[in-house]
Amino acid sequence: MSQQQPGIIFEPEPGERPGGAPPLVVPKPALQMAGLLIATVFALAIAARFFGFGAFREVPTTVLIERSLRFEDAPNQGITVIDATTNKVAVVLAPGSNGFLRGALRALTRSRRAAGVGAIAPFRLVRYTDGRLVLHDDATGQQVTITSFGPTQIESFDNLLKEKPGPGPTVAPPFVPVR
Repeated sequence: MSQQQPGIIFEPEPGERPGGAPPLVVPKPALQMAGLLIATVFALAIAARFFGFGAFREVPTTVLIERSLRFEDAPNQGITVIDATTNKVAVVLAPGSNGFLRGALRALTRSRRAAGVGAIAPFRLVRYTDGRLVLHDDATGQQVTITSFGPTQIESFDNLLKEKPGPGPTVAPPFVPVR
């Protein structure tokens, strides 16, 4: 048995009803409306997914320049980039550099592993006339739109389109940068 000590007053818990009053009851029409709202949201989400409402689609444009590339791990933790059409080394990327490029490749390679596709199939790096720069993996149908990630990332991939990487534009006009 516990006894209350003199001088200590216990206050009721927040939300406790004095005198043991019954709990609040939510009106049935309010519950029905909430259920209808949830069902409507799910139906709209499914319809949008099925019919493509609100989906972002890139409009196909003409290819300005493209290069097929294979990426191999170098013994020093770098990346060897090989031109798939000539089978010659295009560039060797230093270890610890090109973090975004490594991340994009890691994501595409994960999809390849899941699909059972090896590293032999090349990636296509494509610059379109509208300014987009996209890394395509035709083996899995995946792609990464590089121009969505900013000028530093665009430059690292743009260098891979050049015969001799370095500063300067990848292609001559009519190149139009994406805004």
